[in-house]
Amino acid sequence: MMITIRPALLSIAVLFPIAVSAFLPGDPQNGYPLHQLNCSGCHVALYGGDGAKIYTRLDRQVQTVEGLMGMVTFCNEQARTGLNEFELDDIVAYLKESFNKFEFD
Repeated sequence: MMITIRPALLSIAVLFPIAVSAFLPGDPQNGYPLHQLNCSGCHVALYGGDGAKIYTRLDRQVQTVEGLMGMVTFCNEQARTGLNEFELDDIVAYLKESFNKFEFD
């Protein structure tokens, strides 16, 4: 009995993060232009180049999807971009797909 349960548990452990990721709100294709218009200018000013270093540097602070959502919300408030929650979800989806390959707990 234990032998058949272990493969099932292993399958769940492997597939659960993929399933959860698929159901996260937001559309990365919509998030890209929103990010370019509302976020990149500040990131370029801070890090140079195309601003992507803010996401790829070794000492980045965001380590989870929840942390990414919080940081995008914080930046929206600080920069006063006026993005709504759906637009923020799109930006989070874009960043997650493009830069932040988070592991789920």
